Amino acid sequence: MERKIGKYHWLWAFMLLATGLVAQEVQLTARSSRTSVGLDEPFRVTFSSNARGGELSPPNFEHFIVVGGPYRSQQTQIINGSMSFSQELTYQLVAQEEGTFTIGPATFESKGKRFKSNTLTIQVKAGVKRKRATSKAKTVGFEVAILSSKKEVFVGEPVVLLFTATLFEQVRDLNMLQTPNFENVLQQQLDFEQQSRRERIGSKIATVLDFDKRLIIPNKPGTLGGQELKITGAVQKPTGRRDFFNMPLMRWEQEVATAKIPAVKIKPLPAPQPLGYSGAVGELKLVRELSRTSVNGNESITLKLRIEGSGNFNTISVPDLIPPQGFDLYDPKFNEKIRYSERGVRGYKEYEYLLVPQFKGQFILPQMQWTYFDVKKGDYETITLEETTLIVTGDTLNASAAEGNGTMPKVQREVTSIDNDIRFLQEVDENTRHEEQPLLWIWVILGLVLLGWLLQLVSFNTRKKSPEAARAAVKKAINTAWKTNDPEAVGKMLNALEEELVRKGIAKENISLFALNEVLGTALGTQVNTLIEKLQLALYAPSATGSNEEWLNEFNALWEQL
Repeated sequence: MERKIGKYHWLWAFMLLATGLVAQEVQLTARSSRTSVGLDEPFRVTFSSNARGGELSPPNFEHFIVVGGPYRSQQTQIINGSMSFSQELTYQLVAQEEGTFTIGPATFESKGKRFKSNTLTIQVKAGVKRKRATSKAKTVGFEVAILSSKKEVFVGEPVVLLFTATLFEQVRDLNMLQTPNFENVLQQQLDFEQQSRRERIGSKIATVLDFDKRLIIPNKPGTLGGQELKITGAVQKPTGRRDFFNMPLMRWEQEVATAKIPAVKIKPLPAPQPLGYSGAVGELKLVRELSRTSVNGNESITLKLRIEGSGNFNTISVPDLIPPQGFDLYDPKFNEKIRYSERGVRGYKEYEYLLVPQFKGQFILPQMQWTYFDVKKGDYETITLEETTLIVTGDTLNASAAEGNGTMPKVQREVTSIDNDIRFLQEVDENTRHEEQPLLWIWVILGLVLLGWLLQLVSFNTRKKSPEAARAAVKKAINTAWKTNDPEAVGKMLNALEEELVRKGIAKENISLFALNEVLGTALGTQVNTLIEKLQLALYAPSATGSNEEWLNEFNALWEQL
């Protein structure tokens, strides 16, 4: 018996030693598929760790563009009773410029400890790019070209960029790695159906695909373009092997093509600019619409001032209305409808005003002028809106008359009924209003005192509802749902636990055994994690659920400890 006990002691000691060694030997390594690459040549960088759990974070890939990934994989092996584990994080990169660059270390955090991988040195050369250019039709899966609709435009005049890919092989997932980065430019991707056609390129038949269109509106003079953009795509290539039916096996390889944005000259607007010109460019109109020009005293007029057509609506502002005398002018409502197309930005912007007459008589809506630059004519155009006569009739208003200082007399009036428009305007005796003002202020003060008393009462009642009372209410609701066989009882219990953990500082997406043990302690954290796993299993596999009464008892016990 003593010999058996001694053997078991040696066995337990060996297991503990092995566990300690495994825990100490956390390894984090970085490797690259190539250390010398050419421009536009994809290569893979992989970070590997032999530790379970934790968080593996990649470095900052400065000087490189991520064209694929991250791809995650895990592997567990058991060989001769020995178990090993590994996890990998892989990225596919492309260099942006020539030179020798260092990729920093990845980091791995587990149980409060931080580990770093080795660094990688990558040499980027231009030789591969020139070599590929000499036999492009044979070695490259696709090419990309960028075409512009115009070679020169005025400031504010639209330009359309068309992105075209010539496909020599089967290509999928074309993706622009960087959007064009222009300063002082409005850029909008256009909605359009991709179009393809077959063309002969040298000795091969290729597919030409129009895959992207962008609208560009410059705001300052200069030269637009000259940038290089990188476009990635998956190209189908043979593996050199064949299947059971002697058909070639294919694989998808990531490739990157470079295209240069053509130069477009942005011309400044002609000088000198007219007085009052505000920067509008395009083919535009200024419209002023009136719902009526003759009204009774208890009616109103709706006035719309609108800019419509095609132009640089991103910077256009509707001019201010010159109001007529004898009317109250209310704050306008702004309306806008803008559509982006190959012809530019089309639509309208307008202000909708409400004019309410103060007096009866005839009033003049003044003349307005507005200037814009016409891109077709290449010159400034001024639109003139002629003055309009407005007639106000009715016995409810006084006739207009100028006072001694030449201004219009003012009469205070209230709106007594509002529907979709102002229906009736009533004159008020100013003497009566002054007599009623003291009584009105007394009622206002009494109302404020009453409101303050009510707010204090509500605040007092709110303070009475402590967090303990709220938790008791949640517990009671869960117990009621459970005992009445509510089909949502499991979900309600799970939500209650998750919300309580959120209040303790654990985000829902971070709820794990490690996080629970950190915040609640090992014993309580393990119990909460076990109950959460049971509830999650019950939601997705009801047949696997256990004793409902047992879970309710566990919940009640844990709820008191949380």
